[in-house]
Amino acid sequence: MHLTTLYLGLCLLAALAAIAVLSALLARLRQGQDLRRAQAHLLTRALERYSGWVLAQRLAAGFQGEGPEAAAALDEACTIRLAWFPELAGDMAEVMAVHNRLVNFLSTQQALWLRDPERWMASDHDGRFMALWRQHRYARQALLEKLQQAASVRLPVTLPASGPHGSAHA
Repeated sequence: MHLTTLYLGLCLLAALAAIAVLSALLARLRQGQDLRRAQAHLLTRALERYSGWVLAQRLAAGFQGEGPEAAAALDEACTIRLAWFPELAGDMAEVMAVHNRLVNFLSTQQALWLRDPERWMASDHDGRFMALWRQHRYARQALLEKLQQAASVRLPVTLPASGPHGSAHA
């Protein structure tokens, strides 16, 4: 009888130890998920700030370069993506590719405007900018959708899906 009680006691201790280890593992997993969700929200906000800069370029009197606000937002987004969401590398690369096309376009248009305003007027600046805006919006949306899946959370997006004209088809 004494051996059976000792055996049952050891089994109970082993079960309690297993439960404690499992509980610690689940807590650590939950903490990791919570951190990923928090980083996903920070990444979303950085992309929203960057999108605000992109939108402001349409109404800017002249292109002054990338600007510190855009650079800081993109740097934050890339840093978070690299540290927390390596699976989104391709989507972030697409956002950056659109950014590079946008900066190149705006620089070229600024130079044309300064050199030959008549040719600039005929260059369909606004239509070409809107095409780049749509590319930016699609790349950003694809990244946010995959980020939502990767973080297992519904992310708030405050920037409207519509373009600078206010219409969803702009």
